[in-house]
Amino acid sequence: MLLRKLQRIGFVFSLPSILFFVFFISIPVIFTIVLTFAEWKGFQLSDIKFIGFNNYISLFKDKIFYKSLLNTTIFVVLTTVTLNLLGFLGALIIDTKIPGTKFLKNAVFLPVLLSPIIIGIMWSRMLDAFGIINKLLQSAHIIKLPILFLGSEKIALYTIIIATIWQFTGYDMLIYYAGLQGIPKDILEAARIDGANEAKVITKIIIPSLSPVITIAMLLNIIGGYKVFDIVYVMTAGGPNRASEVLATYLFQQAFRFNNMGYASVIAVIIIILSLIISVVRFRLTKQSI
Repeated sequence: MLLRKLQRIGFVFSLPSILFFVFFISIPVIFTIVLTFAEWKGFQLSDIKFIGFNNYISLFKDKIFYKSLLNTTIFVVLTTVTLNLLGFLGALIIDTKIPGTKFLKNAVFLPVLLSPIIIGIMWSRMLDAFGIINKLLQSAHIIKLPILFLGSEKIALYTIIIATIWQFTGYDMLIYYAGLQGIPKDILEAARIDGANEAKVITKIIIPSLSPVITIAMLLNIIGGYKVFDIVYVMTAGGPNRASEVLATYLFQQAFRFNNMGYASVIAVIIIILSLIISVVRFRLTKQSI
């Protein structure tokens, strides 16, 4: 009887989470999957017209989709590699406890607390033709004419990548810093006493010990990268000429600019599939590492 009462109490406390999952996650996902086989402007449900696999066929013939997928993949690869490298190096520095590391930790982590929209607006202003970055470069006589960082097809995407790295380096740094706290200090000290230099301590002890942390950090960056939207939309809205178009911004345009909900739902499903695949890989790799 006591066990049943405890189970009922537990169910009551978990009911809000269950309802939230059902109404705000499960039902929207199922509705999105259904819409991939339909044509709908997004107004009345009675206007939904099922058209089979036409949306999928159109998507895989869409050059802009492939462009946005390529841009998203470039974004994911560059941000993931750089964020993990800088995050790991930053964690090693603040773990030394030398004077100034506390300030460094707070300074690097501060951008993580800001909204990507704010970050996008801030960087857009700084990178403007009359912004502070162009002014500094001109004052140092490095350039004569302003650089159109967000107006150039060649560098617009990479400019957004730099802004993203600037914001989220602190996030990866704290993940690695937490992992470093789990490594017994006596092992590191013993290795140093035995004559191992810092390079060997890092490569032979620290990195292997942080293998699960590295796996989690990288896959979190990958999943977040494939879903990136806000900072890209604020800084370039996918331009110029689709040079910085990513999957999420292309989805947004199809859904809310062209009212093509069915086609946008296909793009959403592609993002969901990519996230699910990466999540499964993350689970398996993390399980194997542990």
